[in-house]
Amino acid sequence: MTMPKWASAALACPRCGGALSGLAAKQTTVTRCEDCGPYPVLAGVPVLVPEPARWCATFYDAALSALAEADLASRVAVQTLKAFADAAPGAEASRFSDDWTAWEAAGAAPPELHEGPGADALAELLKIAALQAPSLWLEHRTPDGVVLELGCGAGATSARLNTKRRSLMVGDVSLRAVLAASHRSGAVPVVMDAQALPLRARAFDAIVAENVVDLLEDAEGFFTSAKLALKPGGALLLASPAPSLGSPDEDDGVLARLASSAGFEVDESADGLPWLRRNSGRFVEVWLVQVLALRHSRAKRR
Repeated sequence: MTMPKWASAALACPRCGGALSGLAAKQTTVTRCEDCGPYPVLAGVPVLVPEPARWCATFYDAALSALAEADLASRVAVQTLKAFADAAPGAEASRFSDDWTAWEAAGAAPPELHEGPGADALAELLKIAALQAPSLWLEHRTPDGVVLELGCGAGATSARLNTKRRSLMVGDVSLRAVLAASHRSGAVPVVMDAQALPLRARAFDAIVAENVVDLLEDAEGFFTSAKLALKPGGALLLASPAPSLGSPDEDDGVLARLASSAGFEVDESADGLPWLRRNSGRFVEVWLVQVLALRHSRAKRR
């Protein structure tokens, strides 16, 4: 997997924002920041997180499984993963928090509802709700150009975002997620931390982050990184089932105010959009989601 030139030109060191060397080279195993040092490239996927050795050590088994699942566990990839993991002894092992169902991962139709008195009525409600999904709201407002989908999951939205008029990158802290989304959509996969985006300044026309911000410990860090990465007038498109961001009084205006304080203004918003997940024929989850279309507050309007 060789990274296209537009993608290598759009990436930067997650610690200092400096240039990275070697990203566009064929079969590279390491990319390097002159000031901050090396970052691993696993089967063509750069791992651009602030502490790459700790990431490799913490998620060693999970990353190995993800590579094997995608038939990418070559000797070179495994050696690269192990070399970085060995540089962080004592790191506590963990797994990726991949949050998707088996049918979502496979791109298959959801399971049929279990038959019963409420099944037909519920099925009609689910059809209506699917047409009002937050992902569709975000997609319809995503401009053409260079786009990052952050928190891509298994790639259901990625497959629709990657059009001929867009150059799409998918980012997630999970290697399994970016490999799955890339396989499904053809987008460029990069392992990254949403709180320290490894992106060049003014390199992106849009960033789409569906159900991501409310999961972060440092939402302010995300907004700062996103604003630096967007071109003047670029769009930041968000969806969140918890726009209060954990505030004690459950104030749903917290997300919009945090965006405003970071230098974004709200172009458009909606609330109460249904996010559905059919886990089985008997178990359906529904969240009511807030969506925001944001732009730089200093961008000139025409």
